[in-house]
Formats: sequence, structure tokens, C-alpha cells
Amino acid sequence: MDDEALIRRTAIENLNAPDINRQVKLIAPLLYDPVKAVRIEAASKLAGEASKYLDAGQEKIFRTALKEYVGAMEYSGDFAFGPYNLGNLYVALNQTEAAIRNYEAAIKIDDLFYPAKVNLAMLYNQIGKNDEAESLLRDVVKGHPELYEADYSLGLLLAEKKQYDEAALYLGRAAAGLPDHARVHYNLGLLLRYLNRPPEAEAALRRALELEPGNMDYLYALADYYIKEGRFQEAKAIAEQMIAKHPSKKIGRDLLDFINRKLK
Repeated sequence: MDDEALIRRTAIENLNAPDINRQVKLIAPLLYDPVKAVRIEAASKLAGEASKYLDAGQEKIFRTALKEYVGAMEYSGDFAFGPYNLGNLYVALNQTEAAIRNYEAAIKIDDLFYPAKVNLAMLYNQIGKNDEAESLLRDVVKGHPELYEADYSLGLLLAEKKQYDEAALYLGRAAAGLPDHARVHYNLGLLLRYLNRPPEAEAALRRALELEPGNMDYLYALADYYIKEGRFQEAKAIAEQMIAKHPSKKIGRDLLDFINRKLK
């Protein structure tokens, strides 16, 4: 509600409420904003699933603002950001072919514009075109070694393609570059465990749990690791944490019962 339109637009762009109803409640009033840049940013942010939560009046003005957004991006079509933004919009609207076409247009305009390559790779992965996705991600990783998120995406993709050793290489790079991203360490740990590299797997899984001590996935993964290594006392300690942090979930108690039987 700031008086400055630029601040209102920026607020919309950066708003990520954890609840979709809250997101819609905060952004929908700005569909009526007197400044076009604010209206179209609101429309683009509400496109897709969020638009289903609009009331009838909001839905009508949303459609109008969305047309304004598309027109503005098409007007900027000589620059990579125009078709790139349209690609993102069509992903939200579940219009896959239109999204691909616009991402490809953005890359054709500027081959160094890596966001379009990354998003197109993610889209290709979703529709099963993993070879095309891999090619794009390798190009991004090669040209932008500081983009550890791309290493992470490439690592996950290679693991999906069962190229496990190379996947571990890229997930390792991602973990080193993103030391505070628990999910990266978790996925690296699972892969290293599969590759029978126990000490490295344990370190990665422990790091994930250190970053998010209450995460049930991470607790279970580390407990499972210790069980398979025959380290039941350490597994027991993790199972007890699972019970303490998630008392309503049966899995912690079941795991503790299993471990206690093994200890006897």
C-alpha cells in the first residue's frame, strides 16, 4: 500500500506468503491499482493456481490485467526478458508448448541469458525430455560455474538418468557452494549411500540434519543409514529425536521398537 508505485510493484514481485489464500488476499487488491506496472505484476503473480481463489469480480479484472501483461511483454519482445517472462507465465498457466516457444525465443535473442535456459531445462525435465534438459544445464554450468543451483539441478537430473557417479560430482559441487541448503546435502547423502561411500554419506546427512534438526526426512535418512551400518546405538538416538520432535507420527516409535529388538 506504499505511495510509491515502484515499491508496490517490487513488493508483489518478492511476496511469497506460505499460504496461497494469504498470497491472494494481499495481491488481489493491486489488480485495481491505477499504475499499469503494478496491475500487470499482480496479474502475473496470481496466474495459475492462485487465480482459482479470486472471487468473480477479481477474476474479471485479473483477466484484463493479464492481457495487459502479455501485451507489455510482447512489446518488449526484442529483449530476452520479454519472452522469458511470457515463458514463466505460460508455465503457470500450464501451456507447455507456448512456454517452450517463448523460452527458446529468449535464448535466441541472448544466448548468455541463463535464466531462460534453466527454466526451459526444468520444463523439459517435467515432460520427459531429459537429454534436452541435460544439454541446457551443462551449458549453464560451463558458462556460469558460480551458479551452484544449476549444479544441483544437473546432479538431480543425472541421478534420474542413472548416471550416478557424475551426479555425485555435481551434487558435491552444489553442496560445497550452497553450504546452508539442507536439501542439497540430503540428496547428496542419499546418493553417496547408494554409491557405497559411507563416511561421505554420513557427513552429508548429518549436515542436512544440523541445518534442519526437525526435518523428518533427514532424521529418518540418518537413522536408516546407522541401522544399515549396524550402528544401532546411534540409530536409537536419532529415533528418539524423531519421537520427541514428531510425537504424533508412528514411524519414530516403530523405528525405535525395531532398533531395541536388534540391540537385544
